[in-house]
Amino acid sequence: MRPHYLTPFFAPQSVVIVGPLSSSDALSRSVYDNLTLNHYQGELYAINTLSPSKINASFYPNLNSLPITPDLLMLDVAVDEVQSYLEQCGELNINHVVLMTNVTQLEQTQAEKLKTIWRAITKAQGIRVMGPNCAGVMRPLIGMSTSLMKPGTLGMVSQSTALTSGVLDWASGNGLGFSAVVSLNDSIDIGFAEIVDYLVSDHHTQSILIFVEEVVQARQLMSALREAARVKPTIVLKADKHALLRTGDQLSDVDFEQTDGIFNAALRRVGVVRVRTMTQLFAAARACSLRYRKSGPHLAIISNGEGPAALATDRALDNYIPMAQLSETTLNALNGLIKNKSGNPIDLGATAKAQNYKRVAQLLLNAPEVDSLLVILCPQHGSESDLTAYEIAELAKQSNKPIMACWMGDQSVVPARRLFSAHRVPNFRTPESAVDAIRYINQYLHNQRMLFQTTSSRVIDALPDLDRARHIIHEQVEQGSLTLTPLSTEKLLAAFDLTYRANMPMPPNTSKQSRIMIDLGVVRDSTLGPSLYITPGGMAAHLPHSKTYALPPLNQFLAVELIERSVLSHLNHPSSEKAISQHQALIYLILRLSEMCCELAAIETIELNLWLKDDDYVEILYAHITLNKEPVTSFDYRHLAIHPYPLDLVKSLTLKSNLPIHIRPIRPEDAEMEQEFVKNLSEDSRYFRFLDALKELPRSLLVRFTQLDYATEMALIATTTIDNQEKQLGVARYTTNPDGESCEFALVIADQYQGQGLGTTLMNELILCAQSRGLYFMTGEVLGNNTGMLHLMHTLGFTSTIAPDEPSLRVVTLDLRSYEAKS
Repeated sequence: MRPHYLTPFFAPQSVVIVGPLSSSDALSRSVYDNLTLNHYQGELYAINTLSPSKINASFYPNLNSLPITPDLLMLDVAVDEVQSYLEQCGELNINHVVLMTNVTQLEQTQAEKLKTIWRAITKAQGIRVMGPNCAGVMRPLIGMSTSLMKPGTLGMVSQSTALTSGVLDWASGNGLGFSAVVSLNDSIDIGFAEIVDYLVSDHHTQSILIFVEEVVQARQLMSALREAARVKPTIVLKADKHALLRTGDQLSDVDFEQTDGIFNAALRRVGVVRVRTMTQLFAAARACSLRYRKSGPHLAIISNGEGPAALATDRALDNYIPMAQLSETTLNALNGLIKNKSGNPIDLGATAKAQNYKRVAQLLLNAPEVDSLLVILCPQHGSESDLTAYEIAELAKQSNKPIMACWMGDQSVVPARRLFSAHRVPNFRTPESAVDAIRYINQYLHNQRMLFQTTSSRVIDALPDLDRARHIIHEQVEQGSLTLTPLSTEKLLAAFDLTYRANMPMPPNTSKQSRIMIDLGVVRDSTLGPSLYITPGGMAAHLPHSKTYALPPLNQFLAVELIERSVLSHLNHPSSEKAISQHQALIYLILRLSEMCCELAAIETIELNLWLKDDDYVEILYAHITLNKEPVTSFDYRHLAIHPYPLDLVKSLTLKSNLPIHIRPIRPEDAEMEQEFVKNLSEDSRYFRFLDALKELPRSLLVRFTQLDYATEMALIATTTIDNQEKQLGVARYTTNPDGESCEFALVIADQYQGQGLGTTLMNELILCAQSRGLYFMTGEVLGNNTGMLHLMHTLGFTSTIAPDEPSLRVVTLDLRSYEAKS
């Protein structure tokens, strides 16, 4: 596999720093000193703009005098000099630049004008840029960092330079190390999403921390977060109120609650954990980085004091973490280990020794009713702090259940905390922080299940009448109104098989015990697009935190999950005692609203007031729909933060051998089939595809191959049914390049199905898909001795050239704008 295209920023083999290096307060001077003092492992050169003469062996007067073409240029010059330097970079093939120049002191219009000019130059010259106002990447593994920064496995991306400095200072005193740190805000080129994408591929990074002040390019960010959360714990800290106040917007509690609720829903959907303080950020990182494979919500607590155990229990209940109800078998076994009969939490008493802790902890970890364990020790007379820590750390090695340690106190427990850190056991100073860590693990694992959901724009067999729906909206817009009339509202809902009688008086509720009032609807966020919400009806709808949000598209699982997260979750049908989340008519209505959000980009808001009856019937009492000025016929789903599963690409065909096949986009649940497909390829086919002798896909690659963001990548698999089992015959895939105009493809066909036209068929479908997404070019790399693939590419209209850096490879390219499907 080729290195990531951002590698020159994160692991440059040579760096040139340009700036006023003789000025002690210049950013470039600080960066140069850090690289020198921390023994940067590459070649370091400098150009002092205040004294351009060659000072020593590493200083040069200008770019033209450099002895090499550097991997990375770090540029700290006045704003009126930036353009000239960027043009020189283009002439000298310097393709990666960190722009340190500060533009925050300029008027906004002037700053934006300069950024537009710089952006045009870099795009024309093929230069990738971080900045302005950027100090580049801090990478302690290769000496690109401050002296306080320790190497580690945490990758961090931040939109705040000040916060980044504070975090690094705090982390150095708490023994936390980083694989990479980037502070980036309002860059003219490389954005947040691309940085996250690099950290996903970086094997030195095991967890990713992100601080977001303001969401821009929502779909790209959600795509990057989804990709990150697939393979690495990803924690997001976001300050919503500050971002809104900074823009000068009038902030109300209702506005903030909606914005914050939708952002939470988006993060939950892409598998990311949300925190609200810096302390929580690192607690979550510590807890989630161990990637527990098995965990549920039920917590057991061991302590050598009743007070700390009570604090931890209170915190758990406040965070809706259920305490494990110990079985009779477990309780009977405990009675043989401790003097005082006790349930959960378990107080071992002030005199508890290391062996007492070990035996009880082992018992609880083996108990099926216990999902996670918190071990608390207060230093008391006779406590074996270090030995107890050792025993718990040894148990943690053998268990796949989360174990959190809370050794309270300070100096007397420092060795124990160091031991826990060395054994990678999350440890905390207070019971509350430890319980919070358990909550983050539960949240992380729950969100991973959310991430696994594959949702299409349509999940109900009865298809909506989209032509009629779009005609209704078009008529309304033509009349100059963005609010549907009651009659138009009735007709639009009917197009989605929803019954509503406009202008009908509200019927009296003669049996209040058998009906529940609910408000259900759609709102539109300025960055994340449409979102569904559910809330109790009547006055309760106006109470704080009454609304629960979910981003479309939804399926049955996600619709039920929305209800279960809402304040309605505790309600049952009065007569049947069935949970409201099992009310099929309500679930059907939620799924229909999800379809409306996906298929009708012109929908701005929907308000429905419902009566939920106990016989699985929902009555819509009131409906109000408003529109926006989006195109009425929008099929690309660009208005959504999450692209739905592309049902339109599902096809059934027959090969030349009369074998019936099914072509469809790959899904997460295809992971096992994809792995089996790769294993069964011949050595030659695997090498031609991966340019590597691998025998099976590593987990990280398997996840990336099967859990796609359909907005930026596609993988079409061909399958057939053999002995009632679906079998994969081939796969063609592309990934959109950072330029947003081209993509890179790959194709592989099972050996026994080659020569039957399957490669041509899959490539046709893939090319047509890329065409429909507005891409201009498709490229790929083919080994020069892979004559069969090169012949197929020639047949499809690809041109072929020798790769400039690898003569054994051929770069094949297709102009998608002029492509016509081949038979």
